[in-house]
Amino acid sequence: MKIGFPRSNVKAYSMIFRNKLLLRPGGVCGEPAMTPKYFCSNCFSRVQSDQSVFGPAIISDRSQSWARYSKWLAFASTKAYVLASLYVELLKLDEAIRKQCRTSKRTGQKPQFPPAFPPTPILPPSINYAPSVTPNVMDKTAPNAQTVCPGYKASNVQESSSGVKADLSLAGQACNVYGNEITNLILDVQYQSQQRLAVRIYPKYLAASNQSQYILSPTLVAQGNVESGASKSKSDLIFTWSNDPSFHFKISRAGSGEVIFDTYGHKIVFEDQFLELVTNMVPQYNIYGLGEGLRGFRIPNNYTQTMWNAYNLDNDQILDVNAHGVHPVYVETRYANGTSTSHGVYARNAHGQEWLMRDTTVSYRAIGGSFDLYFFSGSTAKQVISQYQTGVINTPYLPAYWHLGFLQVRWGYQNWSNLQEVVDLYADQNIQLEAIMNDLDYLKMNRDFTNNPGHYDLAEGAAFLERLHANGQYYLPILDPNIYVPDPTNASDAYSTYDAGAAVDAYIHNGNDSFYVGVEWPGFSVFPSFITTQAQSFWTEQIVAFHKLISFDGFWLDVNDAVSYCTGSCGQNMIEENPIHVPFALPGDPNTSIAVDYRYPEMFNITNATEAASASSAMMSQSLAYPTPSVTPTPVLARTIPTPGIRNLNFPPYAINNFLPGHSLVKEVISPNATHPDGPYNSTEYELHNLYGHVSGRATYNALKEVFTGKRPFFINRSTFAGSGNFSGHWGGDTNSMWGDMYFGIPQALQFSIFGIPYFGVETCGFNGNADMELCTRWMQLSAWFPMYRNHNNRNTIAQEAYRWSTTAEATRRIMNIRYSLAPYTYTLFHKANVAGETVLRALAWEFPNDASLKAVETQFMSGPAILVTPVLAPLATTVQGVFPGIADGTNWYDWYTFQKIHAAAGENKTQDAPLVHQPVAIRGGYIIPIQKAGNTTKTSRMNPWSLVVALDKDGQASGELYLDDGITLNPSQTKNVQFMYANNTLKATVSGNYNDNIPLANVTIAGYSGQVKSVSVNGVPASKAQAQSGNGNVLYITGLQDATSKGVYNSDLTIQLQGAGSSGSASATSTLSSKVSSSQKSSATASNAGGYHGSHSAWGPSSAGGW
Repeated sequence: MKIGFPRSNVKAYSMIFRNKLLLRPGGVCGEPAMTPKYFCSNCFSRVQSDQSVFGPAIISDRSQSWARYSKWLAFASTKAYVLASLYVELLKLDEAIRKQCRTSKRTGQKPQFPPAFPPTPILPPSINYAPSVTPNVMDKTAPNAQTVCPGYKASNVQESSSGVKADLSLAGQACNVYGNEITNLILDVQYQSQQRLAVRIYPKYLAASNQSQYILSPTLVAQGNVESGASKSKSDLIFTWSNDPSFHFKISRAGSGEVIFDTYGHKIVFEDQFLELVTNMVPQYNIYGLGEGLRGFRIPNNYTQTMWNAYNLDNDQILDVNAHGVHPVYVETRYANGTSTSHGVYARNAHGQEWLMRDTTVSYRAIGGSFDLYFFSGSTAKQVISQYQTGVINTPYLPAYWHLGFLQVRWGYQNWSNLQEVVDLYADQNIQLEAIMNDLDYLKMNRDFTNNPGHYDLAEGAAFLERLHANGQYYLPILDPNIYVPDPTNASDAYSTYDAGAAVDAYIHNGNDSFYVGVEWPGFSVFPSFITTQAQSFWTEQIVAFHKLISFDGFWLDVNDAVSYCTGSCGQNMIEENPIHVPFALPGDPNTSIAVDYRYPEMFNITNATEAASASSAMMSQSLAYPTPSVTPTPVLARTIPTPGIRNLNFPPYAINNFLPGHSLVKEVISPNATHPDGPYNSTEYELHNLYGHVSGRATYNALKEVFTGKRPFFINRSTFAGSGNFSGHWGGDTNSMWGDMYFGIPQALQFSIFGIPYFGVETCGFNGNADMELCTRWMQLSAWFPMYRNHNNRNTIAQEAYRWSTTAEATRRIMNIRYSLAPYTYTLFHKANVAGETVLRALAWEFPNDASLKAVETQFMSGPAILVTPVLAPLATTVQGVFPGIADGTNWYDWYTFQKIHAAAGENKTQDAPLVHQPVAIRGGYIIPIQKAGNTTKTSRMNPWSLVVALDKDGQASGELYLDDGITLNPSQTKNVQFMYANNTLKATVSGNYNDNIPLANVTIAGYSGQVKSVSVNGVPASKAQAQSGNGNVLYITGLQDATSKGVYNSDLTIQLQGAGSSGSASATSTLSSKVSSSQKSSATASNAGGYHGSHSAWGPSSAGGW
């Protein structure tokens, strides 16, 4: 990309730079975060920062940016009018900064510093060392099980209308290549429903004594069952098999015969520590899902996806590796002759596993468990996703309405006053804030269910929370599933939470009767075994009791990937040393290389500042400030040789490609050989590691339901498994403040749509590293379309709340108003996800399944079926390209801000204006979208009058729907469903349900309408105060409907009839409108509309006049 500023559009680019001068503010004045003095004496001179806090590397935003600005001035020096324009802008900038400085002094904002970690001993790094292993996929000498193993033969085959049952026996001598071969297996094929077929292969002889052959219990993870009336004759899918040369099978479509899964030519391998199944694939296949992983939307055909929950503190956003969750499900789409078909495959297995995508095959390998496969017929991707959720893992939970609001958190909010200041500044800047969140700062030495008495006094907190709740806002602290173990020799270190869990044997064991003691943020810690009833009871009691101290409104559960920062039960004989510090520096720890994070987004040049030369020794590059983590050489273990009757749990014979240094399964987790106190089985972490996030999340959700009886609690979970969406949302991990990380949030969000966890969001503006104004602005715009909307960053970085930069604040106000106004539409999407397994965020390929050109599109996405989002994902851009699907088939698209039809050619990658405060959004023709004018919270938004946006299709028709309830009750008995239909100048709303909504309808906007309207009637009665005005570009604005619907527009059926001679949006309509209104008149007429900026476009984006 060529870097530089165009010579044209001086006004726009000077505005961009004016805001870049405030690139690194820590407050509304623009001082660097954590710097104790302001920069108000001179806009372009540096006031000395406190070297002891931030170091000499910190320079003035203005001096730094002035150097960049000077280069631009030199570039443009040949244009006198450019210089004149810049000079005027500079004068305006100077006054603006001085004004902001005065505002900052008025608010009395003081910089906040990360609190020093208590003076506790730091564990030696060696406690976290683990032997290294060579992953099988990297080991060229590793044996190929397909070559050396015999496979199986089927016998005693019983076929019926409901399925197939058979014995499978080894077809030759056991190979025991990566474990002990299981000699006798059971094949159980079930036609479970018309769209779903299940194939299960598991050991024939199972008892408590041989649980090394682990079968995943339905009490831990939901399973599919045979539905009433299901049979082979009614199935979309058919199972066929052969014993030549060994047992293999195919799954094909009953109608077309298309084969969707085919193990012919490959052997089934079933050992106690290794399973393998290989399926043949069509050329250049398209599969999606298989996570969690940070990568593109479409999975490459030469790619390995490892599944083993892990967290890397140094960099949590590594591409193409295993991550926080495990979701062994994929959707495959095949295109041919202008159409497509999709099917799905789910492998219900929680062990460590790998999926090897190769040119003509996909190999599924797991290090234990059984084959528990489900096949879904589709035949569209959206149908596959729905079948997966409704038939097997359960549908997503319905979030409370307020969960759709904006959430703010930072690791570094040190006290209640700090939280209050953030809440107040969002209000001062007229930016919505639904909930304020707390990271670890509120806890006493990072211990669960405590408060930091010096910073988070309970009485002060009660007053803060009373004010917060009175404003219709919420408080959401962090929670970790690790429990500090107090020093038994120090009475002052007593910790009642630990005692309560120990008394009921609630913790994971170390393979015997002692508790497994690892290392987490508090120090030596134990971990609840959330699969037991006693652990659930203990967890619930602690959460209920804690709510009586601090009236929180939900939790976000962190580090539940079963993380432990030492190898084995390292603290078992070292408890007397508690409290201790984890064996590495944490971000913000004083006098460490990461006390301050010096990283910045791509293309942000920090070396051209005026003081760079004199501070060169301290102005380190990212690689020096955050050095590549050193990996202490540890012994590399040879491949483990299987021992008859014994499993090597910590170092299994087949080594999956765990991305953590050394690749070992014991690295920075609760060791695989740790056991759970679950009766006679003593299940191990080897079997349950990938479920720890799932079961800890479910236990937390269950406890929150006890706190908020009969209500839907807020809960998001860092580590997930198949089915976690039934009770939890998810955030995408510790993003970096980089454009690339922002980009990959889109395919990650689409992954979680497949996984049945629609309430998904990322750490907007980035968690690690320093955001600049441009990145944070674009990211706030992008994340406004994600179902969960949260800004979160690290304590050793600059602050990045949306009000920190004036341009970011303005862009956020605009996009957040759209988000809040669309909350009824989004809430309806979540309802449909809850009842039918539909998706909220969608890939373009899912909405337009026959267009093969969309199969890998990940730079655009849909919110539901009606909204197309085209975000800006690169720096220094004022335009963005995007496609408008379906145009070849007559699909209409309308600009969200003007409601004018977008003209694009079929397949065109159309360039759209996207100045910094503007994000292109389009409405799909044929849809009706219910909206409400945005308030400062979702509560106030729901009190505003209704509006409808009607976007006509090529036939002049549109439809839509709306779901209503009280927005909070867990199982609401009072609900309402509204079905909208528009055709032939008539808008109808058909209402069912008993929820009482007394909000009137204010106006209706019809995009694509061409004709004249003389009068409007509501339910057959002329609406005397209604006005119908036609705007530029075939847009009809109908206002003044409040009186006619004053008793609540959706309390009964509604018919709005437009009288007059005119067409209603057909593509051929060309009649001249009888009246045109100016932009100012149109803005006035639609000022009550909760829809968008109705003013015409300028070079700087939509006019703010008459905005939603």
